Amino acid sequence: MRRYLLVLLTGLSVFFVGCGRDGEQAAAGQVIQNFDANGYARRTVLHGVPQRVLILYPGAAEAMLELGLDEHILQTVGAYGSEPPELAARFAELPKVRAAFVPAQEEVFALQPDLIIGWAHNFSSQELGAAQTWQARGIGAYIVPATLPGRSLTLEDAVYPFLRDLGQMFGVEQRAEAYIASCRRQEERAMSQVADLPVATAVVLQDHGRSTYSLYDASYLIDDVLAKAGFANLVRRKTSMVGPERILAYDPDYLVYVSLPGKDGSDLSEEDALGLVNANPDLKRLRAVQQGHVIVIPFAEVNSGNGRAIDALNRLVTGRIRNR
Repeated sequence: MRRYLLVLLTGLSVFFVGCGRDGEQAAAGQVIQNFDANGYARRTVLHGVPQRVLILYPGAAEAMLELGLDEHILQTVGAYGSEPPELAARFAELPKVRAAFVPAQEEVFALQPDLIIGWAHNFSSQELGAAQTWQARGIGAYIVPATLPGRSLTLEDAVYPFLRDLGQMFGVEQRAEAYIASCRRQEERAMSQVADLPVATAVVLQDHGRSTYSLYDASYLIDDVLAKAGFANLVRRKTSMVGPERILAYDPDYLVYVSLPGKDGSDLSEEDALGLVNANPDLKRLRAVQQGHVIVIPFAEVNSGNGRAIDALNRLVTGRIRNR
C-alpha cells in the first residue's frame, strides 16, 4: 500500500509539473498576448527586457524609435520609402538586414537575437517557421497585429495595442501611453474636421504597371482610417491584380492612390504622384480623376501598422476638405 501511494504521488507530481510548465515559464519573465501566423491567439514569453531585437517589419522599428528604444534594435529591414523627418537620421543609422527580403533561419541563429518582430507571414512555413518554434528555442517571436490576415483591423484593436505591447516589453509603459494619447488627440481632431461632411465613396489603389492594379479591401488597416476620414471603402472583399475595367466599374467619388517610392527609395512628391495618375490612360477615365478627387498617400503610411496611420488620416482629411 505504501509503495502504491509513492507511485501515485510520483505520477501526480509529474502530472502537475507538466501542467504547470507554462505557468513556470511565464513566471520566469513577462507574457505578452500575441498571435500565430494564422491569427490564432498565442503568448510571447520574454525573459527580461529584450536587448537584441531583429525587426522584419519597418513599422516596428519606427515605433521603437518613437519610444526611444534605438539601442535595443539589433537589425531591421529597410524602410518602405521616406521616413518621417524626425526619425530619418536615426533610422538610417540602424544596422540593416542583409537579405533582400527575409533572412534564412541560419542567418537568424547567427545574429543571436532575443526577440524577432515581424509580419504574420514571416512566421509561416515558407519563411522562418512558426513563432512557437522560435519561442521553444528561447527566442521571443512577436507578430505585429496590423499584419494579421483575414480580419478587420482598426487603430483601436491593432495599432494602439501594438504600441502598448512595446511599452510593456521594454518597460517604457509611460512613454507608450503618452504616444498613444498623442495619436488619439490627432485622430479626434482629424475626425472632427469632417464630421459634418456627407460620406464619400473611395477605392484605395496601388499600381503595379502594365495595367495591373491591387485594391485595399476591408481587411486592411487603411479601411478603418478611411472610415474615420468620412469615406466608405467600396472594396469589401480581397481584390488583387485586377485590370482597369474592374476599377472603372467601382466609379468612386475619390481615388486614394498609394504612391510607391521612387528609384532612390524616397517617396515621390504629391505633384509627381498625381502626374503619374493623370498620365495613366487607365486611370484618367475615372470620374474621380477627371474631377480632381485624387488623394495621394505614400506606401509606408498605408502599411506602417503604427502611429503613421494618423499621417494617412490627416492626408485623407486634408484631401476631403480641399475638394468639398
